[in-house]
Amino acid sequence: MHKDDFIQKVKDYYINLGLLNPQIYLDRVIDTGWESEIYIYTLKHGSKSDRIEVSRALRLLTGADFSEAESEYKTLGLLYKAGYPVPQVYALGRPDEAFGRPFIIMQSVQGGNFASHFPKTAGDDQKPLDDFIALFRRLHTLDWRPYVQNPDAIDPPGQPYFHYDRQLEIFSGYFNRVGFTDLNPAMDWLVAQQERTACDHASVVHYDFHPDNILEDGDGKLYVVDWTSADISDYRFDLAWTLTLALAYRGDDRRLIILEEYERQMGDKAPELEVFEAAAIVRRIGFVMLNLGAGADKMGMRPEAAEAMRRDKEPLNRIFSRLKEITGLTLPDVQTFLETL
Repeated sequence: MHKDDFIQKVKDYYINLGLLNPQIYLDRVIDTGWESEIYIYTLKHGSKSDRIEVSRALRLLTGADFSEAESEYKTLGLLYKAGYPVPQVYALGRPDEAFGRPFIIMQSVQGGNFASHFPKTAGDDQKPLDDFIALFRRLHTLDWRPYVQNPDAIDPPGQPYFHYDRQLEIFSGYFNRVGFTDLNPAMDWLVAQQERTACDHASVVHYDFHPDNILEDGDGKLYVVDWTSADISDYRFDLAWTLTLALAYRGDDRRLIILEEYERQMGDKAPELEVFEAAAIVRRIGFVMLNLGAGADKMGMRPEAAEAMRRDKEPLNRIFSRLKEITGLTLPDVQTFLETL
């Protein structure tokens, strides 16, 4: 979006809210995400003698409908209320209010660059890794029940396979809706592993927890952002997704240091984690295959996302090798797809 277009749309939005003489100054744009764009801006408003100046971040959800944006907004509010370090949210915007897409206005966090300090090997400074895992574990041990209505409906007592079955149903529904069958053998394998996946408690899961989604302010305080996929589920789905991203983009060394630190802080091994890693890889590869097959624009993705996916041949091959290692499957349709990238 052109700078002047953004400024005018946000100015009109604040005028419609009743702010007096709003002025907008665009400070920074982050448009590298697959499903969103972030606009950091300064807002000044009020009378000439009493001007108020605040910094804000607007997250424009280019790949989500309003219900998904509303879910993220509520999740951020819940976590903020529970004391978890997320940016404070100020407004949820409907598509017809400014941009033709839903948006969330929140606290602007600026200062450090957490991801750039994250260790690449076991020989690097491990404090950013320790802090990262501490945030991850804090999320997974957060008592979310006081902040939701009817928690037993979200995490039914006496149903240890509820979250695993529910996640596979989501995958199947997504694939079946468009007649996608290339990953059916892997889905069948996952269904057959159910007895290995009993869950004794549900956690808040982020489902995209990686260093680039950790922001650091000027005082070194860390905040977790990008909650579009957040849910209440088995923490192992969340951990497996993070490990899958680490393996894909940074290699097995990064995957291992994250896993080892997570299990060190947990004080135990994550049971049957490889099943959840297989599920994460199926989700990732299936998502890419569907989007490239149908077209990123039709799937709600930014146009640049398709090109980024096509450049992901090596990362996808890494996780595909891991999937074959875990399941013993060959999946020739997936192999053929990867060879065409």
